[in-house]
Amino acid sequence: MVLQRDETLVQAWSQQLQRRVMRLLLQHDTALFRQQFRLFSAASQLPQMPLLQQYDHYIKLQFFSNELLDDILPRIRRQLSLKTTHKRLLEEAPTRGNVDWTRTLARAQQQWPGQPPLQLLTRVRQRDMETPENVLAVAITLQLRQELQLAMNIHFEDEELNSLERQFFSSADERAQRELASSYARQLKEQARHVTIPTLVQQVASSLKPGPSPYRDLIHWWRRFSRVLIGRATTEQALALSSTRSDEKTTAWLYELWIALELIHLLHAEGAVQPQDMTIATDLLQCTFSWQGRRFRLLYNRQLDTSTSYEPTWEHAPASRPDYSIERAEPLVVEYRGENIWREPPVILDAKYYLSGSDPANTHSPIKKMLGDIALLGAHTGALFFPRLPEPKGQQQITRTIRQKAGPYRPAASEQQIHLYHIEPTLPVPQLQQRLRAILDMAAEQLPERAQPVCQGTFLTLDTRNAAGTRPDRRTLLCPKAHIGPGVFDIVNADTDCLRNPRVCHVINQRIDPPTLMEERTPP
Repeated sequence: MVLQRDETLVQAWSQQLQRRVMRLLLQHDTALFRQQFRLFSAASQLPQMPLLQQYDHYIKLQFFSNELLDDILPRIRRQLSLKTTHKRLLEEAPTRGNVDWTRTLARAQQQWPGQPPLQLLTRVRQRDMETPENVLAVAITLQLRQELQLAMNIHFEDEELNSLERQFFSSADERAQRELASSYARQLKEQARHVTIPTLVQQVASSLKPGPSPYRDLIHWWRRFSRVLIGRATTEQALALSSTRSDEKTTAWLYELWIALELIHLLHAEGAVQPQDMTIATDLLQCTFSWQGRRFRLLYNRQLDTSTSYEPTWEHAPASRPDYSIERAEPLVVEYRGENIWREPPVILDAKYYLSGSDPANTHSPIKKMLGDIALLGAHTGALFFPRLPEPKGQQQITRTIRQKAGPYRPAASEQQIHLYHIEPTLPVPQLQQRLRAILDMAAEQLPERAQPVCQGTFLTLDTRNAAGTRPDRRTLLCPKAHIGPGVFDIVNADTDCLRNPRVCHVINQRIDPPTLMEERTPP
């Protein structure tokens, strides 16, 4: 009975994830993502999931129909390919063509000697729109409209999704109808219904003259449109939501994507992110946003070695790949002669769609991995999202926090913590958004504004003695690093480190005098 209940829960959550991801993508694809989300998964393989196939179909038709109907076909109408023929006619004045006087006079002399010609032999130049190029344009428009009409017959259970789809498909279908109602299309429509498009493409491609041509763009469009295959996993380009992971992990990947989209959806609803703030590339979804009056950057990165531009400081270490990270839009970086000495670390986040096992045992492995990510990236704070965690108590949004106990000694700058959040697909949207706000608030708190490095080096007094009876060297300084954090400092040597050693002196690039002892200064 428990196993059956779990299987029902897994299926329900999977369906909810698919519906919610689909809704968010359709809602934001045009305005916020500027129809660029397809780039996120352009090289991925497509799983056999009907809902994702339908989204791919939607994106395919949306992107390609806009390019064809709004760009290529209008240029073809302005530069129609016309076939020029010359036809000889026997006309009476006034004539339509140019008179061939030599032949006309010869004919008149032969038939009516001595009489002026009453009928004139003329040569008429005619221009005909019935060319292979124009037939191809009409045939491709007919094919696109057929796919649009087929897509309009597919409906989702979610009425909002149906409304979004109908809005697009009806608009695209109307534009295709207007294109087919143009004079050249009406004349060639019947002929275009019976052609084989690939064959005609080859014929037109071989006869095009060198140089820019809307018909060449049309052929290029058709070849791309034909390569984007729906429902197939091939080496060809596929506009897909899937990753290269195995099919059984697709839902886990959707869980990651869903959380990223929900965060962006919340930021958009708050007016914190604009279309120009979005960056979408293969396996990368990134946005710069405003929160609490400051600017941050959210990254969701599936494939690259690190989720931020922060470079790990470990040699020969494994690549760190947290699902998400949040950092300040302009992280503080300390450099010297092109070398990165220190960079402000991000807050790293990860999502684990674990449905089996019991809490807390099923969180142990992700916690260990995140502790490794924190070390590799030099970070201090992380967050993990699980669907099967207990709900936090009271008004809290964090289920629990993993941190070191107060007992063991550790440097003040090494404080590390991982917050665990319960995020499941069936959380009511208001409750989910409240939790996401808490995550953004936590990240903002962990990413304070940082002042530029300034020299705060102070000599240790020579009359200072410790319990062991030792004195500091007369050239020893205490060098605080307030730009890194409170309580962070180095013990440095004024002769070998100040304005010389970039590892411990972060103000070498500044035009300042090094700290000096009072007795070293020249008396006035």
